[in-house]
Amino acid sequence: MGKAEYIAALREAFAQLERRGREVVLVHHNDADGLASAAVLGTALARKGFRVTRVPLERVHPPINARIHDLHAGTPVLYVDLGARAAPMIAEVNRGRSPTLIVDHHFAEETDDPAVFVLSTELFGLSGEREISAATAAWIAARVLDEDNRDLAYLGVVGAIGDSHERGGRLVGENREALEEAAARGDVRVEEADGREIYTLVKFGAEIPLKKFAKSLTTLGAAGYAMGGPEVAVEALLSGPSGGFEVKLAELEALKRERFELMVRRLREGALRKTEYVQWFSVGDGFAPMGVKIVGEFCMEIRDMDFVDTDKYIAGFQDMPTEIPGLGRFEWDLVKISMRVPGPLEERIVAGEMPGLAWLLPEAARRVGGSIDACHDYAAASLIPRGREEELVDAMDELVAERLSR
Repeated sequence: MGKAEYIAALREAFAQLERRGREVVLVHHNDADGLASAAVLGTALARKGFRVTRVPLERVHPPINARIHDLHAGTPVLYVDLGARAAPMIAEVNRGRSPTLIVDHHFAEETDDPAVFVLSTELFGLSGEREISAATAAWIAARVLDEDNRDLAYLGVVGAIGDSHERGGRLVGENREALEEAAARGDVRVEEADGREIYTLVKFGAEIPLKKFAKSLTTLGAAGYAMGGPEVAVEALLSGPSGGFEVKLAELEALKRERFELMVRRLREGALRKTEYVQWFSVGDGFAPMGVKIVGEFCMEIRDMDFVDTDKYIAGFQDMPTEIPGLGRFEWDLVKISMRVPGPLEERIVAGEMPGLAWLLPEAARRVGGSIDACHDYAAASLIPRGREEELVDAMDELVAERLSR
């Protein structure tokens, strides 16, 4: 399996979509990669004559996905940058009503439901850890719709930088192809510095450092999830940052910095609890009204601070709101867990000495009734019932101990 087979699967899936009229619901993640993915596919579908309804989503979870498929029964649904691990659940809530495409780069679970096409690059030998971002996968899908969509290559690069795919010093694999196309078009400039590549977005006339831009997109999509941030971010991806972009970003950055500094003080004062393999904390609703993805951003921010153990996984819990933008209110009592790893532990995961989060968190979450979707070896998340946080941490300790004893 490889890229040729991936393209063939995309062609088959899009043929099903096109037979169902000219409306599509585009469900996408709310970080930089998910937002860039939505910009790619939203543009490509609109160019093809589709009317696109975008639904930014923080988490895949059965009640959330059921409501999407109930609200849009019969209309094709296209997931991007999320959904692959949850494909069986999505098939269950869809009940065959809508052709459903899942364009993703995360680990996947397949389903035999003919209405659901699981188009994760991981099923085709293309690694979502470094070789291909969701936005680059979306760029390949866009070119299946029409080869003229090659001009969207720069969005694949934005997504790859947003997911830190350049952590080895440069983009590789399919991300490299998107980079070379974007550079040839004069949309992205590539420079070398200290053995690493530096990427600058020049498409919109100004010089925009891509690492900084990608981080700002995630701030808009995550911190501003319930405050119109995803819409501002997608507009900036397609038209360049505007005055409104800068104002909204400054507001959210100030809010995020205030809450992050307060939480760092709490952790230094003893709120960071530690077990054999995990260090964890809960912010409760202390990050509201920011979205729940923001606890993952916080975990990333603290991962190499001096009070963090370099050999333990980092887990942060945040209350899951009952109101989901665009979807209404839900009756649940859930917490979101986000996980990251300190730099030295990441090196041990790469070396195969310690299990990655893509295995660890899903296995533990299943034991406590959690929902599973997009997980990488170095970044992972789940929703679990409130009150089972310690049980989840204990399960992770047990799983790591079992894996290391083999």
